[in-house]
Amino acid sequence: MPQSLQRFSLKGKRALVTGASRGIGQALAAGLAEAGAEVAVSARDHTGLAATVAAIGKAGGKAVPVIMDVPNLASVRDGVGAAVEALGGIDILINNAGIEEVRPSLDVDETLWDRILDTNLKGAFFCAQSAAPAGCAIWVTAARSSISAPSALRSAFQLRRPTDRRSQAFWE
Repeated sequence: MPQSLQRFSLKGKRALVTGASRGIGQALAAGLAEAGAEVAVSARDHTGLAATVAAIGKAGGKAVPVIMDVPNLASVRDGVGAAVEALGGIDILINNAGIEEVRPSLDVDETLWDRILDTNLKGAFFCAQSAAPAGCAIWVTAARSSISAPSALRSAFQLRRPTDRRSQAFWE
């Protein structure tokens, strides 16, 4: 374990990370394993999960794949059950799975809206509910919001890196 993580040891802890086949979820799973946790990595993507498990194993960590589609309640319950069975419990849940489809608000139809809410809200809630008896939850969210209107108002909240030198020092 790197010296910088010695004070942040997760040795003996068991974690479940949703959306762990790539991106932030994959990095979080690798970080938890590096800190000593045994990790169940979950996603819909078999190939991505295999790569995550292999990378964690190559670095000396322990990871098990769990196929889970978070908008599907039965899949969530089965996936959490599989993680509990494989690891002997769950101490940490990283609720990372989520989807985004960027388009103007006036172009969002009910099908897209339901798909986003089913994954990002319902899925996260039922993952936490299913894992609650076995541990605790950490929620990871993306803070991006945009408003589109006929007047071409494009975004209300967007975090942008400042261009002036004094403000840039804050970000570095």
